[in-house]
Amino acid sequence: FFGDVKMVAGLALSDFLRARKKNKFLKQSLERFISRGLILKHEGKFFVTKKGNAFFKKINVQNKLTHVKSWDGKWRLILFDVPVVNDIKRNELRRLLKGFGFYQLQKSAWVYPNHLSEDLWKLLIDLDLHIYCKIMLVEFLEGDEDVREHFKHLIRGK
Repeated sequence: FFGDVKMVAGLALSDFLRARKKNKFLKQSLERFISRGLILKHEGKFFVTKKGNAFFKKINVQNKLTHVKSWDGKWRLILFDVPVVNDIKRNELRRLLKGFGFYQLQKSAWVYPNHLSEDLWKLLIDLDLHIYCKIMLVEFLEGDEDVREHFKHLIRGK
């Protein structure tokens, strides 16, 4: 609902919730969005915060994800180094990579078999996570049996 709008009037949101069968769960979600700082309620209106905008954009992207049909035999490797004082950014980056289907090789090393989507690039920049990342295209990954097994549905035929 909030993925495509910046502000919603309280009455419109109430109508939306009433029209849904599981509105109890939607109301709980709304309360969580407010408590997490994704939505701001002010004078009977609900506003999407900057943090919320990035969150809902990520959700929309994940719902639209498509995978390349044939694998080019190369791994996309993202390494990152986030200072300890930025634990929130580190966790946000891990959640983002996991959400896009990456496989965790090590705590700060993640791999994916297909081209990185433009949406991932945009989110890395919008969330100021790109400054911590090094992205590589790798043709040979020693001991990649577990990675190949994990992505077998995407890398058929290689």
